[in-house]
Amino acid sequence: MRAESRFTTPVPAVARAERQWRLRESDAGLTQSLAKALDLPPLLAALLPQRGIHSATAASTWLNASLRDLPDPRQMVDMELATNRILAALEAQESIWVHGDYDVDGCTSTALLVEFLTEIGGKVEWYAPHRERDGYGIQTATMERLAAQGATLVITCDNGTSANEAIARGRELGVDTVVVDHHKLPDELPAATALLNPQRDGAENPYLELAAVGVAFMLCIAIRSRLRDLGRFTSRPEPDLRPYLDLVALGTVADLAPLKGVNRALVRSGLKVINRRLRPGLRALLEVAGISTDKQAQASDLGFRLGPRINAAGRLDEASRAVELLLCRDHQEALTRARDLDRCNRKRQEVQKETFDDILRMAHEQGDFMERRGLVLWSDQWHPGVVGVVASKVAQYFHRPALIIAVKDQLGTGSGRTIRGIDLFAVLNRHRSMLERFGGHRAAAGLSIKVERLPELQQAFSGPAFTECDDALWEGSTLVDGELRLADISWHLRDSLRRLEPFGIGNREPLFMCRRVQAVGVRSLAKEGLRMSLIDGDAPRQQAVGFGLGWRPDDLNGPIDILFHLQENTWAGRTSLQLFLKDIRPAAPPLDPQSEPQVEQ
Repeated sequence: MRAESRFTTPVPAVARAERQWRLRESDAGLTQSLAKALDLPPLLAALLPQRGIHSATAASTWLNASLRDLPDPRQMVDMELATNRILAALEAQESIWVHGDYDVDGCTSTALLVEFLTEIGGKVEWYAPHRERDGYGIQTATMERLAAQGATLVITCDNGTSANEAIARGRELGVDTVVVDHHKLPDELPAATALLNPQRDGAENPYLELAAVGVAFMLCIAIRSRLRDLGRFTSRPEPDLRPYLDLVALGTVADLAPLKGVNRALVRSGLKVINRRLRPGLRALLEVAGISTDKQAQASDLGFRLGPRINAAGRLDEASRAVELLLCRDHQEALTRARDLDRCNRKRQEVQKETFDDILRMAHEQGDFMERRGLVLWSDQWHPGVVGVVASKVAQYFHRPALIIAVKDQLGTGSGRTIRGIDLFAVLNRHRSMLERFGGHRAAAGLSIKVERLPELQQAFSGPAFTECDDALWEGSTLVDGELRLADISWHLRDSLRRLEPFGIGNREPLFMCRRVQAVGVRSLAKEGLRMSLIDGDAPRQQAVGFGLGWRPDDLNGPIDILFHLQENTWAGRTSLQLFLKDIRPAAPPLDPQSEPQVEQ
C-alpha cells in the first residue's frame, strides 16, 4: 500500500483471527457398516465418510488406490490430436521444444516430457521461463525466438491455455503447439494443434483435478500405447513409465492438487519411487533437506521440504536451475545443484519473512484488517517471487481472501489465496474489468493490474465483492476429526492412520483433540517452537512438539486442551510417536464422566 520500506522497524504484535474448534459430524451407522464390511478399526472407518467415502466398494478402492485404477487417457479431449502430432514430429526428427513454467508443477512436467520424448527417440530441447523477464505463460517473443532456432513443434507445460497471441504467432511462423495444462479455460481458446486440459472434459471426468504433470504423464501413456499398437516395440524394449512417477508425485503435491481419485493413485505410487532414491536430483534434494536414508519421505515432505527448494529457483532466480537438477544424472553434480537451490531457498525465506513482517506493520498502523472481507495489499518494495507464499500466510493469519501485489513500473503483479468456501477465481472474474490479466482456480490465482486501479480493487475486496457469500465463512473454525485420550494413542492407532496416506489437499491429515492434559518439561525451540511431554493420569506420557502456537513455556502451567496430528519422529536411528501440535487453549471445564470419549481402535 505504500512505497517506503519499513523492513528495519520492529514488527508489532498483531492478533491473528481467532478460530473455533468444531468436531466433525459422524454417522455411527455408516461407520459400523464400513468397519464390518472391510474389517476396519472403528476409528479408521469413522474417518472415511469425512473424506466423502460412503460405501464399502468406494472405501476399498480408495484405501488400495493403485495404477490399475488409472482411466484410459485416450478419452481426454484432443489426446488423439496431440499423440498424432508428436508421433509425426518423432518420425520426421523435427525440433521439439518443451516450454515449462517456473513453479514445481511446470518444472516437473518439463523434465518428464523431455526425458520421455528423448527416450523414445525425439530431438528435444526445453525452455524454462523467467518470472520477471518472461512472466507467466509462453510469450509471443519467446515463440518467435524458438521458431528462429528451428522449432516446428512446441509443447507447453502448465501454461498455454490462455496463450492465444503466442500460439497464433507460432502458426504464422510454421510452429505447431500442443498445450499440456490444467488451468481454468478462458472465453476463447487458443488455436493450438491440440489442447490437453482436463477442464475441457466436463465436471465429472476422472482427470479433472490433475496437475499439469499428471496431464503430461497421461500423454506419455497415450503415446506409448500408440507406439505399441504400431509395433514399434517388437525389436526394442518398451519404455517403463513407472520411474517417472517421482516427478508426477512431486509436481502434484507441490501444486496443491487434491489427493483423491487419480491423483491419489499417482502420488501413492510416486512416493514409492521417490523412496527408492533412483533419480540423482531428488536423491540429492532429499539429502540437503535433511531427509535421511532411514526415513521414508511422505507427501508432506514433498510439499514443505522438496517443493519449496525447487520453487525458490523460479521465485528469486532461474527456474532452469531446478529443471537441470531434475534432469541431472550424476550424483555429485546433483548434490552441488541441490545445495545451490537450498541456499536460494534460505534467501527466499528471508525475503518472505521481510514481506510478511511488513504486512504486520501495515495491519498495526491501519487497524482495520479484521473489518474488511478481503485484503488487497501492495508495495513497490516487495519481490514478485514471494507474493504467492505470502498471500497464503496472510489468508491463513487473518482468515480472509488476500491479494498480495508487487509493484514495478506502474504495474502490479500479484497472487491471491482464499479461505474455505470462497471461490477466488469466480470473484476475480466478476472484477476482470479492473485487471490486465488473471488466471488460476478456486483456491489460488495470479493477476496483473495497473497501479491506478489498485484502490478500486481494494475497495471492492473490502466488502462489495463478497456480498453473495455467507457471513459464517469469516467466523473461522478448525474442523476436528475426532476426540482422543492420551491413553488411546499407540502404534496400533498410528498403523491404522497410515492406511489413509498420502495426506494433503483433499485428504487432510486427521486432526485430533485431547482435553485437560498437563504439559511438563516444556522448553523452547527455534521458529517459535515448543517441545514438551504431555501427561493425563495413569496414561503413558506422550511427547509433543509445535511451532508458531503463540505460547511461552511459562504460560503452560494448568490443564490445557490440544489439537494435534499423530506422527512419527525419527532421530538417531530411533523412531517414536509424536504429537504434532496445531493449537493449544486453556482447558475447558471437565466433562461429565459418563460423556468421556471412548475410542475403539
